[in-house]
Amino acid sequence: MDLILLDWTRMGKTYCLAGVVVQNNQYWVVRPLPPEARTGPVRNIGWPHWQMQGHSRWEIFEMVDPEPATPQPPHLEDVLVRGLKTRGGVASPAERQAILRATLTPSGQSIFGQPLQGPPRRTSLAPGTGVRSLAGVMVPANSIVFSREPRPGRDEPTFRVTLDLPEVGRVNLPLKDHFLLLRAELAGDTPEVCLSSLTWFVRQMGDPVAARLGVSRPYQGDPSQADGVCWLMANGFFSLNDTQL
Repeated sequence: MDLILLDWTRMGKTYCLAGVVVQNNQYWVVRPLPPEARTGPVRNIGWPHWQMQGHSRWEIFEMVDPEPATPQPPHLEDVLVRGLKTRGGVASPAERQAILRATLTPSGQSIFGQPLQGPPRRTSLAPGTGVRSLAGVMVPANSIVFSREPRPGRDEPTFRVTLDLPEVGRVNLPLKDHFLLLRAELAGDTPEVCLSSLTWFVRQMGDPVAARLGVSRPYQGDPSQADGVCWLMANGFFSLNDTQL
């Protein structure tokens, strides 16, 4: 079964990957999980960096021996695989645009099928609820503002993005988009250069911008929370006008 890679996000020292399977003109978002996820107690297991070197977003992969995972709402896209094998090609610009449009949250629905909760910096979804953990929405380009924060005890800073979302309004989210972060890192090593690069690149996408959102596996993350929740993240930004970006 072939997968067109769509979401490529950073998860600690690994990558979380998700893509689209096209069958009978229908588009299904799936999250292939590596072999270790078959026996692990928690599915927050990503793909190692070395395994994805030389690959790109929109690349076509074969999912080796895919097997549906036990549902864990809102993470209903999980698929267990023995591996990913590249097909050596990428989706065409027309296919990319069709995928972005097909994976937008339907008009009138909550982004994840269940209302999000919390203040702008701590937006979350309750575990066990919702109908998806990955979603696409259209956002005004001029609402997107990037920021950079130090991480005590760690060398790498945290990048965040503020934007206006349907249903919840203005939020401030951790930025997990691998390709956008990579562009910022290649642009320079000062905060000003990195942020300027992020802003410039997103402005080239036109208006509005297609934003890919995701929610994490449940964890506490906030002392004020009695139980773990699924935290909202910015997974990717795409142009519907120029899908080569």
